[in-house]
Amino acid sequence: MLIPLAIHPLLRQLVLTDVHAASAQLSGKAMPELIQATALYTLYDGSLGTTPDQQDYFTYQAIALFATQTITTGGTILNTLPFTDDYAGYVKSNQTPILDRTSGYTINFTTQVFSESHSNDTNSDGIDDRAGFSVTVLSSDSEGIELGFWTNQIWAQEDDTNDPNDLLTHAEGVTFTTTSLTSYSLAILSNTYTLSANGSPILSGSLRNYSAFIPPSGLPNPYTSTNFIFLGDNSSSARARIKLAAVSISTTVTTNYLPVILKNS
Repeated sequence: MLIPLAIHPLLRQLVLTDVHAASAQLSGKAMPELIQATALYTLYDGSLGTTPDQQDYFTYQAIALFATQTITTGGTILNTLPFTDDYAGYVKSNQTPILDRTSGYTINFTTQVFSESHSNDTNSDGIDDRAGFSVTVLSSDSEGIELGFWTNQIWAQEDDTNDPNDLLTHAEGVTFTTTSLTSYSLAILSNTYTLSANGSPILSGSLRNYSAFIPPSGLPNPYTSTNFIFLGDNSSSARARIKLAAVSISTTVTTNYLPVILKNS
């Protein structure tokens, strides 16, 4: 579902309702040649009573013995708690929309982490490097960010820019209770990301490139993907039970208009 919302100061509301009314209010003035707009894509709406893979934008992918997805009021319960080795989650199933970090885009998602456990300190710095629920977003050039969600912290995965041993290890993070249903917005612009919770910024940093990751034999490298979104458990060293209630993307687009002079009749 695509909802265009013009963000030109005068046309924001009028474009959606009555173009003729907009013309009347702009009477005697030249229309702009370029108007920036925001396009909102609804990827998952939990109020519809179906799982994300039963709507238009996600596939459910799992390498699992006991992981489950269950419809609940207002969303879907994804549960990998029974077996730590299980992988399960939702992958954006096509290249639409384009996630262009130059013009900017925002991933909005509403989720609740009921329970989570983790281990595996891969770089031996005393901090675990895996999470039972992760959100991975990769732009059209594969630059992006992966965030891990514990019940008491949200943190970013590091890449190998400074040290090969840092790849996919615990980087910047914030103490935050994730056990309540929370609306998050992950804004990507140029080389940075900003995560907000219920409208307030809580974590920001630089985008990463995880393409050096070597996947298990026979499996593709997800970190070389483009326009990629994943929400779920992508680790055999962690597990979680979460609720996913909503996912959407807002992107910035530019609309071309033919300049005309609108005169009073």
